[in-house]
Amino acid sequence: MESLLRHYDALERWNQVSAQAGAQLVRIMSLAGGNRYIARPIELDDSGQTELAGQEELTVTNLAEPADAAGLVAAGTDALAIDVGGWWVVFIGQAGSSMFCAKVISAAGSGQYLVREQQLTAQGQVTDAPGAIDMPATNLAELSLGPGAAVDVGTVILATGIKDTASPPTLRYVFHHPAYAKYLD
Repeated sequence: MESLLRHYDALERWNQVSAQAGAQLVRIMSLAGGNRYIARPIELDDSGQTELAGQEELTVTNLAEPADAAGLVAAGTDALAIDVGGWWVVFIGQAGSSMFCAKVISAAGSGQYLVREQQLTAQGQVTDAPGAIDMPATNLAELSLGPGAAVDVGTVILATGIKDTASPPTLRYVFHHPAYAKYLD
């Protein structure tokens, strides 16, 4: 009976697989072509932060991407690589869009703004997130409604990161905050 239950034990199955194949943490350094990347081993330091471990370079294949398309994994991405028959493989899928609280810092016109990431304090106050930088963002409502939908500096919004169609893609930030011609007479 125990042998039948072991099949469903994910940790036991990982132990069986890892005993036959090597596994190590890696950091993607650059695209080698298609879905293959140059990576370097990393390790966890005493405080739990990752750091490079030596100068060895590995070529890893990302099974989450097709081999005949340009790779989209950003340099600096950390992953678990598994040695399968002498080939190092990773599985890094495309991240979904990210949404975060931001404050409008300045307006450049035509729906273009600089925004800064915010955090909520225990008291519910909105403050700058630690290490936050000013990022360009586009107000989608203003692109549709025109300048009457302009957002005031200091307005707190929810911004979303969306990849554009460039190769490799760039993460662009957008928000939707209609103001409905608040300054028109």
